Amino acid sequence: MDLPKFLCCLGLFLETYQLVFCSEFFADNRLQQTMIVDHHNKRKQAEMQHEILTLLGLHQRPNIVKHEYENSAPKFMITLYNSLLNEDGETVTDDIEFHSRVNLTLGKAIEHINGTDVIRSFINHASKIPHLRHDRDITFYFDTTDVAMSELVMGAEFRLYKEGRKSRDADCRIEIFRIAQGHDLEDKILEPEANVTIPWDFEGWVNMNVTRALSLWSYIPSTNLGLYIKVTSLGGEPRQIEPAKFGIVGRRGPEDQQAFLVGFFKMAREVKVRVRRSAETKDNETPNESENYYYWGGDSYSMDNYRKSACQRHTLYVSFRSLGWQDWIIAPDGYAAFYCGGECTFPLGSQMNATNHAIVQTLVHLTRPYQIPKPCCAPTKLSSIQVLYFDEKSNVVLKKYKNMKVKACGCH
Repeated sequence: MDLPKFLCCLGLFLETYQLVFCSEFFADNRLQQTMIVDHHNKRKQAEMQHEILTLLGLHQRPNIVKHEYENSAPKFMITLYNSLLNEDGETVTDDIEFHSRVNLTLGKAIEHINGTDVIRSFINHASKIPHLRHDRDITFYFDTTDVAMSELVMGAEFRLYKEGRKSRDADCRIEIFRIAQGHDLEDKILEPEANVTIPWDFEGWVNMNVTRALSLWSYIPSTNLGLYIKVTSLGGEPRQIEPAKFGIVGRRGPEDQQAFLVGFFKMAREVKVRVRRSAETKDNETPNESENYYYWGGDSYSMDNYRKSACQRHTLYVSFRSLGWQDWIIAPDGYAAFYCGGECTFPLGSQMNATNHAIVQTLVHLTRPYQIPKPCCAPTKLSSIQVLYFDEKSNVVLKKYKNMKVKACGCH
C-alpha cells in the first residue's frame, strides 16, 4: 500500500474508532462514588479492547497480580521514560544529552540506543530456578522469553548496586560470566561476558555490558542458564571474596537496589494491523456526547457546517485509564491522537497541504462528480508515542509506537 492510501486509511481508522467508542458516561452510585455507566454490550467492549491491544502489539491484556513500583527495575524505567519527555510532553530518543541523563554506559552503542523501539527491564528470578536457587547472590536469572523474534538486540546492561566499604585494599574486580551448558547435563561452563574494576569505597550502580549474552538468549532461548558473578580483591595477592563483602546488594537487600537487566531492541519489521469492524457497527452511528474512551473537540457551529469545513486537524484524546488499563499501563494515562476531518473541495488552498494528485482528482471530480470521488482528508505527518507498561512477568517495558499521533493533515 502506498503512503497516500495508507494515510487515508489511517484517517478513516481514527474516525471509525471515534464513532465506535461512544459508550460511557459518569453517574452517582449513591455511595459517594462516581461510576462509569456503559451503553455498549460486553462483546463490543471486548472487540474494541482487542483491537487496541493488537495495535499495541499485544495478544492479550497482561494479568498483573501485584504492582512492583518500588523495585529497582520499574523505578529505573520510570526515570528513563521521564527523561525522554521534552517540554511539550513528547518523547525524544535522539537528544544529545540522552546518554548523560539516564547514565547509560554502553559507549559507542549509544547511537543504536537512540534509535531503539523497545526497552525492556528484567528482574532477577534466580531463586525460582532449580540449578541456581542455592547459589545465593552469585547467580542471576532473567526471563527473556517475551522478547519477540522481530526484536533485534541493540544493547544490554546488567545493573548491580554497590554499597561503600572501607578497606585497606584499593580496588576489586567484578567479573560477569554467562552460564553455559557443558557436555554433561550437570556440567556447567562459565563464559566471560564483562568485567570492571572499581574501588572499595565506591557507592552506586555498577553497569556491565552484557549485549552478547542477551543476543544469544533472544536467538536461542534454551541457552539462557543465567549469569554468574565473581569478585576478586586486587590488594596484594588477588583473592576471590563474597560479593556481599564488597558491598554488592543481594536478594535480601532493599527493593530499590536489586540487580536487574535492561535490554534495548529495534523492531526488524513493522507489525501490520487490520482493523475489524463488527457487523453490528453501522456507518450512520453518531457520537454520544458523554463518550469517555475517546474525547474529541466540540464545535460551536452545526454538524452541517462541520462537514463542509476545510480539511484540518481536530482534537481526539485516547484515554488508557478510562479503558481500565491503569493497572498495567504505567504511563501515560492517555495521549492526544488527533484526527483529520473536513472537505477537500475546489479550490484547494495551500493550507490543505494537497498533493498534485489530489489537485488533479479535484478538477476531474468537478466534471465527473458521480464517477470520481473527492480527495480524502488524511494525515500528512505522524509522530510516535512511547508507552510504559508491565508485561505478564512483571517486567517493565518501554515501547515506541510509530504513527500514533497526527501532526498535520492534508488532501490526498
